[in-house]
Amino acid sequence: MVTESQSSINVVAGIIRNEGRVLICRRPEGAHLPGKWEFPGGKVEEGESPEGALVREIREELDIGIEVGRMEWSVSHSYPDRNVNLRFYECSWSEGEPKNRGVAAHEWALPGDLEKFEFLPADAPLIEMLKEGVPAKPWEARTGASSGDIEAAYRECARMAAAHYENFPVASRMLSAKVRRHVAAVYAFARCADDFADLPGSDSDPGPGTEEERLTRLDDWERRLEAAGEGRGEGSVFIALGDTIRAHDLPLQPFRDLIAAFRQDVTVRRYPEYADLLGYCRLSANPVGRIILLLHGVRGEDEMRASDAICTALQIANHLQDVKEDFLRGRIYLPRAELEAFGVAESELAGENAGASLRALMAFQINRTRALFAEGLPLIESMKGPLGREIRAIFRGGAAALESVERADYDVLKGSPRLNRRDKAACVLAAFFPAGFLGRRVDGDAAARGDWNYCRWFVRSSRSSFYVAFLSLPPARRRALSAIYGFCRAVDDIADTPGDREEKRRQLNRWEEAVANLAGRDHHHPVLRELRTAVESYSVSTGDLIDVCRGVAMDLDQNRYRTFDELREYCYKVASAVGLACLKVFGENSPAGIEYGRTLGLALQLTNILRDLWVDAEDNRIYLPLEDLNRFGVSEETILKGERSEALVALLRFEAERAEAFFQKADALIPGRSRRRLFPARFMGRVYRRVLERIVAADFPGPGWKASLSKGAKLREALLCLIGR
Repeated sequence: MVTESQSSINVVAGIIRNEGRVLICRRPEGAHLPGKWEFPGGKVEEGESPEGALVREIREELDIGIEVGRMEWSVSHSYPDRNVNLRFYECSWSEGEPKNRGVAAHEWALPGDLEKFEFLPADAPLIEMLKEGVPAKPWEARTGASSGDIEAAYRECARMAAAHYENFPVASRMLSAKVRRHVAAVYAFARCADDFADLPGSDSDPGPGTEEERLTRLDDWERRLEAAGEGRGEGSVFIALGDTIRAHDLPLQPFRDLIAAFRQDVTVRRYPEYADLLGYCRLSANPVGRIILLLHGVRGEDEMRASDAICTALQIANHLQDVKEDFLRGRIYLPRAELEAFGVAESELAGENAGASLRALMAFQINRTRALFAEGLPLIESMKGPLGREIRAIFRGGAAALESVERADYDVLKGSPRLNRRDKAACVLAAFFPAGFLGRRVDGDAAARGDWNYCRWFVRSSRSSFYVAFLSLPPARRRALSAIYGFCRAVDDIADTPGDREEKRRQLNRWEEAVANLAGRDHHHPVLRELRTAVESYSVSTGDLIDVCRGVAMDLDQNRYRTFDELREYCYKVASAVGLACLKVFGENSPAGIEYGRTLGLALQLTNILRDLWVDAEDNRIYLPLEDLNRFGVSEETILKGERSEALVALLRFEAERAEAFFQKADALIPGRSRRRLFPARFMGRVYRRVLERIVAADFPGPGWKASLSKGAKLREALLCLIGR
């Protein structure tokens, strides 16, 4: 502070900005005009530069660091005891929290609120300039752009905003016309920089550029940003953006963060963990939301945090839509650790159709992204007027993006799922609906529906007879049974899919561990989340489910069975244990019902073994007991070579009779009062029994023939089962 008297002194003061606010200080007792407010600064000592003096004074008075920019305004004033030559410099806060070391008090004030403070008379003109913005004529003088040039630049930015596909409205008419142009300028800046990272070619330079070329373009874009911030905009985008930055006193750091994200798109192609992806979103998405709030004068930290959640969710939703497109550009935004956890190889992303594991990963990603959207709901609830309507429409567009992936049954390899006309209409309508309507798109019920949608697809895509049987159940039981079947199929697919044996074992161990801790952990896989609900709702034994894992694991180590007792143990784990778990969902707990489930499981699995004899042989698997092969004089080589012989037919006839005996025993065990509730199991028994009969009637054909039932035949069996025949 200046407290001494002298005839003429040079004084510097800083317009110190941080997040759109300006730092002001109150003069202490003993100073000239105590209690008045002023911009912080002090006297320039002999030999000091004005900039150096300003940095020193601010450090001494407030204990903060600043970066000094251009001189904004200068004036000379005469006081009774002195003449003061005063220079005001644009500054930005760089470090430290202000402390009242040489001042009575300090405030971070919005420019529009400065008139509420009693300032020194010398500061009055500057107060007006800050409150109303720098007058147009000086701005035009600095940029060299006329008002017509500025208007044309804004029109070009608006055209760019309207021309590009987004999941949500950009600079829409829901915003006030005064703000809409500024949003378009911000979008145009980001859109062009993003294009440099993705498609840097032009008419004269077609095709993707090298990494160095793309980074050079982004470096130039940042140089032009800095120039625009100083009032020297180059080209339409930066003429408009510079005007926007000036008019709303926007900090440049969010724009720098966006360019840093686009550089990352060029140099970083994989993200090891989810935290790494969030770090990218903090640069690529969150700054946009913060800028939009600043354009509307919203600067609260709670609002900024909620905006960050929505923006991150929007960014990830876009990634989930564009998995294939990004892969073709050489980038994968799905975290590597999660690809591995779901058993998805990067090479799968090059395919034309997504497999079950990738779809399960997508279902998990969608649910997690919905939770991010939910974190942003407080912003939806607090924002009113045009900004509130715009945010609600954007929010609805992000939710619709997730739903578009669900509509595609999570297959993001066929192409990028996009919003349809109905989605776009819903976005517009959402702008005028209460926030509660939007909350339903991202709440826990929406996540549960997503898990069920995945399980339903998984079961349906198997084309199994089980799916037909499920249709007879009430919705809640059908959902639970789908979860159990989905679990069984998921672990079975691990053993059947080509790949490294040890990796398969690790995957099976992870599933077994997950089931063992079903209630005590948060699970990522939609099947596991659905399975937990089924287990809790119907008291399904996790021991039976663990047996399924262990039975499937036997296929990794054992491809021969010496005796029928050994084979029975295998059949129990991969088939009977499944039946016992399903019985709980059917509501069957009687001893006879439990024995029925065990017996029917054996019959079904023995039928599978006969049906798949030649296919299993191609994988060097023989499930027929070796003691039976020896008894009938059949060598392993005969089966492995696909040679059908009389001895083999005799052996197979014996095994078919054994399976038929188990079917008969199972039928005799059905409790009379339970026939209706056991319809799905009875139906499966009938279908598999017809398959067995066809194998026998065909006299056990050689390789290339496989017994099956048509849809019509299955429907006939279902009707006969219903009428009790």
